[in-house]
Amino acid sequence: MNRWMRVVLCGVVLVLIAGQSEAQVEIRAGGGLLLNPSRWCGHVSIDIPIGDTHPTYLSPFVEFYRQSSTFESVNAIPIGLNLLYKAPFSQEYGMVYFGVGGGLYRVSGTLNGIDFSGNPITLKDSSTQGMFTAGGGLQLDFSDALGAFVQTRWIRAFASGSKNELSLMAGLSFKLGEE
Repeated sequence: MNRWMRVVLCGVVLVLIAGQSEAQVEIRAGGGLLLNPSRWCGHVSIDIPIGDTHPTYLSPFVEFYRQSSTFESVNAIPIGLNLLYKAPFSQEYGMVYFGVGGGLYRVSGTLNGIDFSGNPITLKDSSTQGMFTAGGGLQLDFSDALGAFVQTRWIRAFASGSKNELSLMAGLSFKLGEE
């Protein structure tokens, strides 16, 4: 529980910093699917502008993936930082963005079963590895402060036997600060 308090506190600090920025900062929040096997996911990221001449952004993010069945429960939490480039999709409607980054990929799981005597047992395991990410998306603006996004992200953990993970997400984007 103490780890979650630190993650939430860091998120609150980033939002407060973003709100005080003179440049326009964007918060994206949404959900979707991690494919193969399919798992529901949630996504939150903050795009902080870093370039005056080029539309480049630092984008810290956190996502949560969950797969659950009667016998097995797996949670995956990638936390990382992307370097994004945003190109105007059109002057009025939004932008296309893509980027690369990295961070930590935490996986925890529980396996429920029955031992040889017929007693229920539960096995738990967790692992945290470094990861590499790449992805992109499309954002459509409804107003100066609100829009919608769709994006995909490829994730690869730095662990032997890890698989390529691909996610599809959609949600809302909120702009803070002045343009």
